[in-house]
Amino acid sequence: MSDSIIELLKHTDLFSRVSDRELRALAKLLKERHLKRNQILFRQGDTPDSLYVVTSGRLKISAPDKSGQEKVLAFLGAGEIVGEMGLLGGTPRSATAAGSTDVDLLQLRKADFDALVATNLDAMRDLARAVARRKEATQQRMTEEGYHDGLITTVFSPRGGAGTTTLATNLAVALAQRAPDRVVLLDLNLSFGHAPVLLNLVPRTSLSAISAVSLRQMDRENVDFYLTRHSDSSLRVLSGALRPEQGELVTGEHVKAVTEVMRKHFVHVIIDIGRSFSEVNLSAIESTHSLLIVCTPERIALRNVSETQRIVRELLHLPGDPMHYVVNHPSPYESLKEHEIERELGAQLLESIPFGGDAPARAALEGQPLVMRWPNSPTTKAINRIADRLEQQLAEVRALAPFAYLTVS
Repeated sequence: MSDSIIELLKHTDLFSRVSDRELRALAKLLKERHLKRNQILFRQGDTPDSLYVVTSGRLKISAPDKSGQEKVLAFLGAGEIVGEMGLLGGTPRSATAAGSTDVDLLQLRKADFDALVATNLDAMRDLARAVARRKEATQQRMTEEGYHDGLITTVFSPRGGAGTTTLATNLAVALAQRAPDRVVLLDLNLSFGHAPVLLNLVPRTSLSAISAVSLRQMDRENVDFYLTRHSDSSLRVLSGALRPEQGELVTGEHVKAVTEVMRKHFVHVIIDIGRSFSEVNLSAIESTHSLLIVCTPERIALRNVSETQRIVRELLHLPGDPMHYVVNHPSPYESLKEHEIERELGAQLLESIPFGGDAPARAALEGQPLVMRWPNSPTTKAINRIADRLEQQLAEVRALAPFAYLTVS
């Protein structure tokens, strides 16, 4: 077993206080497993015979809700453990685990697990603490009926070609991986919205087919009927219109109603809007908590962003200053440096997204989110940093740190 695997084990809850000598002995008992995407590791109700440590890729943990529909509980990545509760309590598996991507795991069989906890008091104590935290988080996750005061983030650029749809889509997926089943993307690019295409989704309906009055009367079950689910991430998507001519049916009142409703049922609402200052776009901006303005490193683009600043501040009179600035590099060339952009805007950039080569275009052609297709690319890391900032903002608004653990037996 390589030193990198030993280091991985040392950073898990269960093995953090196990000595190097014991870890090396334990490592000899671990069996390498590989799952393909969507392959089942174990099902809810199965008799537990092993625990697993994820070494690469992501596992999707799910269980049916009250109506029998799949409810995604978590996505587990490298260094996270699944299945230890079943070994500890001898109870059937409480959820189903399957590959969200191709996954590499280490398997520890029950007899070897029992020997470890029986002879290592520190490991037993650490396990008890981890189990207590995870049980508390799981109970809340399984009993939640709604989400109040969700955070609305609108992605906007006054100039075409800035990559707003790519950013909005991948940002929504990144957040959905952190908060399964609790993130929704509203595609309000009414003429030619491409968010569903980037996710390889085919919406069956759109916002244009729903009245604002009906929207305000919907509960989560009613809302879900109109949403399209991205199964790999649990993200929900609502298109503003399926055809360009349907976009004229969507009004500012629609936007106010849909943001009010989505905020009640999701912790993150990401909105992708077109580049004009139409009634629909202004309503979205007025409803938002964070306005991510995307700029490319060009003087024309910077001038347009400066005009956006003026319009938002002089015409909308929003409380505080919701504007945050992201510079995106859709090509390897730039005429402006970041410090020049910050000086002109009089504000610090939230993030700089580096040139991603052909990866964004390839991901779009494949209908796969960039953040899942190339999770270690510099572009993905920049998008993940924005997602982390939004998670931090949500935690501050709600004065509640997000749970980081999940119990799966």
